[in-house]
Amino acid sequence: MQLKFRIILNVKNDVLRDIIVESSISLIEFSKIISSEFGFDSSEISTFHHTDDNWEQLEEIKIFKIDDQDKIMDNVSISNFFIAKDDKLIFIYDFLNYWTFFVELYEVGEFNINDKNYLTINSIGEVPKEAPSDIFSQSGETNQIDFDDNLID
Repeated sequence: MQLKFRIILNVKNDVLRDIIVESSISLIEFSKIISSEFGFDSSEISTFHHTDDNWEQLEEIKIFKIDDQDKIMDNVSISNFFIAKDDKLIFIYDFLNYWTFFVELYEVGEFNINDKNYLTINSIGEVPKEAPSDIFSQSGETNQIDFDDNLID
């Protein structure tokens, strides 16, 4: 089974990727796919956050354990985090630059991805050379994202 995602980089101009991945890949593999598809080398520390429907950051899923209660990406399958359409996580890459991505599952099914772990089916926009300095609006909320724009079926 595969999972189809829309991943939006939180920058001023539209930068997004629609990606199909095998549901069995680990969350850490998924972080590397996201980094790669947006032109990063995945060498920086990254993290995922659970989120509510309004994209508020909730519990963190770290790349490595700092204390006993921490959830880590390790070898946990992404199907443990993405179960149904509209499930969401926030991905943060590089804590010095704080590149922030909104990751939403928009379809679960059987897709032909030619025996690969993933396939990029839509790529819009170029990643700016520098991370945005105004990551969050004055009120502390993320920008409103419309996930239905430019959706590829």
